[in-house]
Amino acid sequence: MSNIKHEIKKIKIPKDLHERTKLGVKQVKQEQTGRNHHILKSSLAASAILIGIVGLSFTPVGAAVKEAYDKIFESEKIDDPGLKAVLKDGHGQAITQTYYDKKHDITVHFENVITDNKETKLLVTFESETTNLKNYAIDLFEGFSKMYVVTDDGERKELDHIGWGSRHYDKKENKVSTALSFDSIKEYEGQAIQLEIENITIWSSQKTEKMETVWPVAFTLDKSYISDVETLVLNKEFMYENETYTIQQVEYSELETRLVITGTDMIYVDEFGDKYQTKSKLELQFLNARQINRGSGYTVAEGKSGVFLRASGERIDPNFSKGEVDSELGTFYMIFAPVEDRSNVVLEVGEDLKVSLNK
Repeated sequence: MSNIKHEIKKIKIPKDLHERTKLGVKQVKQEQTGRNHHILKSSLAASAILIGIVGLSFTPVGAAVKEAYDKIFESEKIDDPGLKAVLKDGHGQAITQTYYDKKHDITVHFENVITDNKETKLLVTFESETTNLKNYAIDLFEGFSKMYVVTDDGERKELDHIGWGSRHYDKKENKVSTALSFDSIKEYEGQAIQLEIENITIWSSQKTEKMETVWPVAFTLDKSYISDVETLVLNKEFMYENETYTIQQVEYSELETRLVITGTDMIYVDEFGDKYQTKSKLELQFLNARQINRGSGYTVAEGKSGVFLRASGERIDPNFSKGEVDSELGTFYMIFAPVEDRSNVVLEVGEDLKVSLNK
């Protein structure tokens, strides 16, 4: 994935193509809303500077796991329907560790981790009695924050973001709840690892600042909470507004339903022959039903035309928190909430176009 991202970063994208999206991201952060670099060389157990460890549990019983995280992550305050679905089904590995950042007087609670072979969700809350956290974010998408995994032999590897993640700020409690989304850590199942959040991003209307810090959490990744991704190769074509799109494949998991789509209007070629990723008519239709709600991020604007899935008679909504997920040039990842009954899933584009996602 890092190679793909590197190649994409080499592509010059016309400024105006993403300007509206970036403004939207910043607006959400404002509405909802250092480098003390440390390489782990000794054993994780010895080097982790965790204080006040409340407990460490790998209980495989869903009900017990559900009690181990803040209920805010199941609420309308979090704009990730896939995350809420898996939490309600009792998935996830409880961590329940607390780290105190003495320098900045911030108490960090690591609550739950979920991973499959596509991505990882890490549920974190942080609060303070003296530092106003309104504009503080663990922004892996476009801020100064980074995520690392450190193995028992000292290898430290950066993990790329997957979409934007979700964030909610509680003014009364001066508390931030955030569901981070980044590369899969499935390859470390059964191993003792440490995740490190490096630097906090402070957003404001004047400038973006960096709080230098490292927030670590060490645990053994439990195998029992890792779900697999079911991939259905389709290569099915359809027409929309005189453009041809191909659904290459559908990827079903307990966290999301991801459609991998190519189209005839996803690449812009300038006068020099350089190629850029651009928003297709299909992607614009997908985003047409998106709205920003203060305090709850991106949701569906009811009554507006968009792109949805239909399964067992129920509408499956887009997961707008996963905007701008990295993909190859000319490919668009269209991501929805997870689907339980995959026997007869239909893609609905606008009012009239319906495409079966079955072979």
